Amino acid sequence: MMLVAIGRFLAGRAGVRLAGMLHCAASPNTLLHRVRALPAEPPEKSPRILGVDDFALKRGHVYATVLTDIETGSVVDVLPDRTAETFTAWLQQHPGTEIVCRDRASAYAEAVRTAAPEAVQIADRFHLWLNLCKTVEKCVVAHRRCLIPPGEEDQAGVVESSPEPSAIEGKRAANIRRHFAAVHEMYDKGVAIQVISETLRMDRKMVRKYAHATTVEELMSPSRQRRSKLQSWAEYLNMRWREGCTDSGRLFREIQQRGYRGSSRSVRRWLEPLRTAESPTPKRSEAPTVRQVTSWLTRHPDNLTSGQQLRLKRVVTNCPELADLRRHIKGFAEMMKNLHGHLLPRWIKAVEGSELPPLCGFARNLRKDFDAVTAGLTLPYSSGMVEGHVNRIKYLKRQGYGRANFDLLRRRILLTP
Repeated sequence: MMLVAIGRFLAGRAGVRLAGMLHCAASPNTLLHRVRALPAEPPEKSPRILGVDDFALKRGHVYATVLTDIETGSVVDVLPDRTAETFTAWLQQHPGTEIVCRDRASAYAEAVRTAAPEAVQIADRFHLWLNLCKTVEKCVVAHRRCLIPPGEEDQAGVVESSPEPSAIEGKRAANIRRHFAAVHEMYDKGVAIQVISETLRMDRKMVRKYAHATTVEELMSPSRQRRSKLQSWAEYLNMRWREGCTDSGRLFREIQQRGYRGSSRSVRRWLEPLRTAESPTPKRSEAPTVRQVTSWLTRHPDNLTSGQQLRLKRVVTNCPELADLRRHIKGFAEMMKNLHGHLLPRWIKAVEGSELPPLCGFARNLRKDFDAVTAGLTLPYSSGMVEGHVNRIKYLKRQGYGRANFDLLRRRILLTP
């Protein structure tokens, strides 16, 4: 029994080391065979509140599904893939589910509609907020020129110019337009992303990218401006240079202690224009990055410093569209925090009347999953417990050192608390 317990909690190599310290000689294969011999059968009846989410067996290639009892917090079963057919079969074999907490994946939604049509589907609030944050970033990118403080538009290097989408032509542009039209022809009719992927023989991630894009121009324009890793440390480096510190090695060590993860060579290259300049580079206020503004807009105002609040106020004052975006974000956050799902139709209507195409696309996608989103913004249940198990599964996978085949990994997930 001791070897079985060691194998359950520590798997092969680490288990062998502990067993040796306890004077119980065993090989890694022996421990794994003991674990494989343990019974790991799911209950005959599904829990009343079921949480479902996927996790990567091989990231970007192979995924599996973990099912969790939201009321008890325990894992119910692990499925070998994340397709609608597999989940449908499991629900049919294990009746009794009344509520299903899921992310925005269409495969799980389709399976619940097929096998448990009476069950209430709940779109997880975390994933809703994550989708909103990605949409906010698209809106900020579309108005990134508004981030430049007045009077600094003519200063070089603040915002890099990018080609207009209409100027991008050629075979690549033609393929993008063709794929965008084909995907939206099916997606707008309610066809699942998995089905579109199989029909058009396109990667699932690529189909999702095309489906969630509001216009074809979004796919042909750069999503964000490229910035040097040193951009966040520019103000500090300029300050230290003006103080008389010109040693690139010393400056590299200073910013490395403050979290810089780049190379010392990048620091030397950054300082070369300062060495050749006749006078130190004057300090000027730098325009906030797209990521900074997105973070300020999507964080709670109480978590912003006074300086961040001031810079955000300047941005929204300079751009009416971003001010409108900020108001819609606040409305959605209050609705999500207070579980006022009945206000969702009014919020969607207000968004559709705005001049923010990415946010309008987000609202349109909410309409396609309206009942589940409304339930997620009304009922107290969420997939947070499932996400915790997904994080634990990542640890169990790494413990396997490449030996975590699905059968062994499934037993360890089910048998390890």
